[in-house]
Amino acid sequence: MTIANFRLIGVLHLPPLPGAANYEGRNVRDIAESAVQDAIVLVESGFTHIMVQDASDNPQPTRAAVPTIAALSVVGACVASAIDATLGVVVGHNDGPAAVAIAHSIGAAFVRVKVLTGVSVGPSGFIEGCAVDVAAMKRLLGSQVEVWADAHEATSVSLAGSREWAAREALAFGAADAIIVTEDDGVPTALASIANLRRTLPHGVPLLIGGRATVETMPEVLAGSDGVIVGSALKDSSGYSARVDPLVAARFGVALRQRSFA
Repeated sequence: MTIANFRLIGVLHLPPLPGAANYEGRNVRDIAESAVQDAIVLVESGFTHIMVQDASDNPQPTRAAVPTIAALSVVGACVASAIDATLGVVVGHNDGPAAVAIAHSIGAAFVRVKVLTGVSVGPSGFIEGCAVDVAAMKRLLGSQVEVWADAHEATSVSLAGSREWAAREALAFGAADAIIVTEDDGVPTALASIANLRRTLPHGVPLLIGGRATVETMPEVLAGSDGVIVGSALKDSSGYSARVDPLVAARFGVALRQRSFA
């Protein structure tokens, strides 16, 4: 991996959407306008990829409600038309099929699926791998959308297999295009896991850090991974109405550019 190919992925954590238990009645057009503004900030700061996510729906269902899918499609389409960057989609806690459908419809390039294979336990109970449904949706649509799979995602507990097993099965059984690694105790442990995976997975599989990264850890992230997903670290507050902080976004972009010219 060269720095020129590094994926700096900024997540748009949308406020509660229609269909969510905590939806507050906010107009979807207003949500879309805010998302577009934040997406433009991220792109202008140097982020190479943008991901839209119904992150504030609470409690978050494993599979999203129909109104949520419709709203996320509207927001995603508005963002797609406003930016020149690679776009991705995350839906629900694990709604891979809906993510593929939305991504295909709005011209997004990838989806993140948190439990593509295996079984995890989260706040909502058992979360079963959705690789079969994802593959069926891609076949139904004739879609070339990439699937980025978490190897033991951070908000649930995997019931079987090591991280190495999860990554191998995501690739072999789930046909994943990239593997995402997140560790609760931060970037150093995630980088150690990525280094171990590089020794066991096929050459060239992109290995990304899924969270916990900060501007301060960016030099290590750039040196040891193929990309990083940044969400909460970009926010200007902790509430549902939180927006992307332009100053923080700019610092992430500077870190990437400095490394590129180092």
